[in-house]
Amino acid sequence: MRRFRHQLYFKVALAIALSVALVAVLSSYFFYFEEIERNEQASREYVDQLSRTIEKTASIAVYVQDSVLAREIIDGLAINDVVSEAELISEPGFSVYSGEKRLIGREGLSTLILYNPFSEDEVIGQLKILPNEAFIHHNAKDAAVNQARMLALLTVVTAILVSFIVHKALTSPLNRITNKFEEIIPGQDSHISVPRFHQKDEIGRLVSGINTLVSSLNQSIDSERNLREKTEVLEKKFRLIFEQASAGICLIDSDNLLLTANPAFERIIYKSHSIKDAIGLRLTDWFYNKQQLESFLADIRQSHHLDTVALDLKMKTLPGSSDCWVHCLFSKVLDEGKQSSLMIEVLMYDVTERTEREINTRFEADHDGLTHLKNRRAGRRALIELFDRAKENDKIAVIMNIDLDNFKRINDVRGHEAGDLVLIEVGLRMMAVFRNDDLCIRWGGDEFVVGCYFDNARFEERCLPAIEKLASELRCALNQDVKLRCGEDINIGGSIGIAMYPQHGRDLESVLKAADSAMYISKQRGRNQYSIFDPKLMIESDSCPRNDPETKS
Repeated sequence: MRRFRHQLYFKVALAIALSVALVAVLSSYFFYFEEIERNEQASREYVDQLSRTIEKTASIAVYVQDSVLAREIIDGLAINDVVSEAELISEPGFSVYSGEKRLIGREGLSTLILYNPFSEDEVIGQLKILPNEAFIHHNAKDAAVNQARMLALLTVVTAILVSFIVHKALTSPLNRITNKFEEIIPGQDSHISVPRFHQKDEIGRLVSGINTLVSSLNQSIDSERNLREKTEVLEKKFRLIFEQASAGICLIDSDNLLLTANPAFERIIYKSHSIKDAIGLRLTDWFYNKQQLESFLADIRQSHHLDTVALDLKMKTLPGSSDCWVHCLFSKVLDEGKQSSLMIEVLMYDVTERTEREINTRFEADHDGLTHLKNRRAGRRALIELFDRAKENDKIAVIMNIDLDNFKRINDVRGHEAGDLVLIEVGLRMMAVFRNDDLCIRWGGDEFVVGCYFDNARFEERCLPAIEKLASELRCALNQDVKLRCGEDINIGGSIGIAMYPQHGRDLESVLKAADSAMYISKQRGRNQYSIFDPKLMIESDSCPRNDPETKS
C-alpha cells in the first residue's frame, strides 16, 4: 500500500477525487440554497396567481355582501396546500375568514385590493391570504435535496470517467516508460520504445528525449573519463603555482573567514598569526579600520560592477613588531550562475617599505622640516577645508596668528642653532595645547597660524570664553623659558591675534588679514598677550606707525 500511494496514478486519482469532492460539496451547497429560494419564490407566486384567479368573484361577493359566496371563496382557498388561512373583508365591516381569528396584524400576508365591479376607481374590500410557510419550505427543501443529489452524482460519474481517461492516456504509459527507464544501465546501448498511439504527442517527445539523453550520457561517460585524467594533471600544475607563488593567496567565505592560504600568505602574516591558527579566523580582524573593510567587502559582493578591486591596507602586528602594509587585490569568485559571490580571492603583497617611503615623502612635502608642523602650502589647503566645513555646518572657524617676541634678537645673539631649537620647542608646545584635529601651521620664519573649529551655539556664553581660555593657555605655554644645549635658559613669548569666521570675515583671506591686524595690536600693547580683532581698535592702530623692527609691513 505504501508503495502504491507513491505512484503517479494514485496521486492523480487522489487529486481528482479531492477536487471532485470539493466541487461537489461547494456546488451542492450553493444549488441547495438556491433551489430552496427558487421553490419558495415559485410557491409565493402561485399564491398570488390564486388570488388573481378569484379576484372578480371575490369583488362581487364583497359588493353584494353575500356571505355564502364569500365563504365558498374562502373555503376554496383554504383547501389548497400552499394556503394556510384566508380572509375576505369590506369597508362597512363585512368579514369572512377561514381560521379561528381574523388575519389583521399577521405577518407574511398576501393582500389583494378589491375594486367595485362597475367602477374600477372605487376600493370596496381586501382579500388576505396567509401562505402555508411550513408546507412551502418543506417542499422547497425536498426539491433542493433531490437537485443536490443529482448534481453530486453527476459530478462523481464525471470524475470517474475523467480518472479512467487520464489513467489510460497518461499515467499508464508514463508508468511503463518509468519501468523501462529504470532497467537502462549507463554505458549500454539501450532505448525505450514509444507507447502505442503516442508517437506524435508529448509522451512520444518525452521518450525521444530520454533516448537522446541516454545516448549523450554514454558519450559523456567516455568524455568524463578523459577529462578526469586531464584535470588531475592541471590540478598538480595549479597546486605547484599556488604553493610556489611569490604573492600571498587566500580565499575567504561570505563571513570573511579564511578558508585556505598558500605559504607566501603565511610569510606575510607571520608577525601576527601562524597559518595553522589562521584558518577559520576572520580576515578583517587582522587589519585596522575593520568596519570599513567589512563594509567594502559587502559592497563588492553586492555590486554587479565591482569584480576586482585593489587596496593598500595596514595590518595589525604583535607588540614590538614593526608596521606591516600590504597591497591587496580582492576578486569575486562567482557561483555557476554568476549571480552571487560566495567567496572572495585575495592576492596580497608586502609593500611595507614602499608605503613607508610614500608616507615619509608625503609628510616631508606637507610639513615643515624643522618643527614638523604643517607648512604654509599644506596649511592653507587645510584651512580652506576648515572654512568649507564651517560654512556647510554653520559653525565658527577661529584663526590665531602667532608671532614670536624678540626672536630676531635670539638669532642675532645666540645664533641660528639656538633659534632653531626655540622654533622646535614652540612647535611641541603648540601641539600640546591644541587638539589633534586643530591645525598648527608654521606660516614662515617665526610666524605661526592655528585653525580651530567651534560650535556656534551660545557664542557669548560658551564659545568666546573657550576661545579666550585656549589663547591664554597658548600664551602661557609660549612664555615658558627654553633651555639651550649649553644649559642656559632664554625667555620667549608670543603676540597672538585672533579672528573668527563669520564674525570678522567671509573667507579665509579676510580672516587671516583680521588675525594679522589683531596680532599687531598685541605687539603695540607690549607683546606676550592675545588680542581679538575689533574694527574700532584697528582704526586707532592704523593711525599709529609700526616702528617695531619685528613687526611685518
